Amino acid sequence: MDASPGASNGVSTVTDSIGLTWRHWLYFVLITLVLLADGMEVTMVSHTFPSLAKEWGVSVGGGITLVVTGGFIVMAVGALVAGRLADLFGRKSILVSATLLFAVTTALGATSANFTTFTAWRFLACLGIGAVMPTGITLLADLAPARQRASLVAAGYAGVGLGTVVGAGLAGLLIPTGGWRALLVAGGVVSLVLALLLAFVVPESPAYYAAHGAVDKAKQVLARLAPGTDLSAVVVAGPSDDVDKQEAFAVILSRRFAATTVLLWLFGFFSLGTQLLIAQYLPTLLQQPVPGLTTVQSSTIVGTYGFASVVGGLALSGILARVSRYRVIGFALALSVVVALAIGLAPDPGFGTLLLLLTIAGLILPTAFGPTRNILATAAYPARVRGTGVGSTELCARAGSAVGGLVGGTLIGAGLGLAGLFLTLLLPIGVLLSTLAGLKFDARRSGADSIAGFREEDLSLVAPETRADAPRAGATAS
Repeated sequence: MDASPGASNGVSTVTDSIGLTWRHWLYFVLITLVLLADGMEVTMVSHTFPSLAKEWGVSVGGGITLVVTGGFIVMAVGALVAGRLADLFGRKSILVSATLLFAVTTALGATSANFTTFTAWRFLACLGIGAVMPTGITLLADLAPARQRASLVAAGYAGVGLGTVVGAGLAGLLIPTGGWRALLVAGGVVSLVLALLLAFVVPESPAYYAAHGAVDKAKQVLARLAPGTDLSAVVVAGPSDDVDKQEAFAVILSRRFAATTVLLWLFGFFSLGTQLLIAQYLPTLLQQPVPGLTTVQSSTIVGTYGFASVVGGLALSGILARVSRYRVIGFALALSVVVALAIGLAPDPGFGTLLLLLTIAGLILPTAFGPTRNILATAAYPARVRGTGVGSTELCARAGSAVGGLVGGTLIGAGLGLAGLFLTLLLPIGVLLSTLAGLKFDARRSGADSIAGFREEDLSLVAPETRADAPRAGATAS
């Protein structure tokens, strides 16, 4: 394989010239499985709540609500802290640590003698869960060639949706036979195994090594990604000036990135908040007097909605490999408007009509609201501050999920039904479309409006002939 990269903005990147290899796919599968464990764990715990209420007399409006709301807050803190730590100490090390944290604390939650102890273990698990998403997505983005980055991020996020299906299946299998404690132990063990596989198989980000001057380690990762590639004439360029060495938060809030950062925070807040508002309250809405579905009918629709979301995420992944992320996300949001109107204006729909409409909604809505914030954030920042940028976006997304849950509960409590709630979704969708337009304008202004997204010379793995100030072949940049 030829190691000479192709030019991009005057810079040739070795990672892009390599393209996708079998090792990329191996690392993608393992990271996606960790994201699946993230979604699985959240779903499993939600299935333990009825058992906890019976065993300890905990009320849904009291202790359970405290665990759910507090968990979202802790996840938000975990996302922000982990994103910054990933830029300081490495994406892989923080991802492995976060996975180990939620694996062990989930299993230890099964030892709880009372609800207070359970809550403590749960909050520790949520700290790890919040940290997994930004670090896993950042590591996946760093290892992927730029042109396939958005596509792989979207496909990886689909693992979260698949995890909810797996978690629900485990709950149905284990709770009737072994109780909620057996479910938590099983989930913890599965996540622990995945954390160990991640630690021993997946490498650290070469861009992280480059940013910290670890030239030889960056080359070693490239050699693992494409065995047999001649890297002898490649230099790894680190930070080139004082601006490049600024603290990460100073960079994402600098004049160059401030508008993008604020828009991403807004997009993350409304995207995840809207997605989880639907997921949290759909069973309740379906079983209201109108439309008045049974528990079995409601569960069937919710299960189909969840499975369709996985299919939609994979479809998004395939499209993003060929089309600009702004066009794809904008089209998905436009379809969301059509779906919201169709459900909101459907005249007295029954089970069959709702099954069809909400299956279509499952293909579109989670796809438009779920992975899109991460697709935009990973493409918006240079690699050396990508963890901080993705983490801060995830912080706002988790805050949006807490607010979305509160707003949804308030509206439903005031008498808003299924049709009214879906019509209400037009407001956040409008905000998301406006925010996306702002992000596209800012990306075009900064020259990052492409399928690949942001590229930066100071963190590229480059061939010396493409960089005017690079050392001679075989030398390394500091």
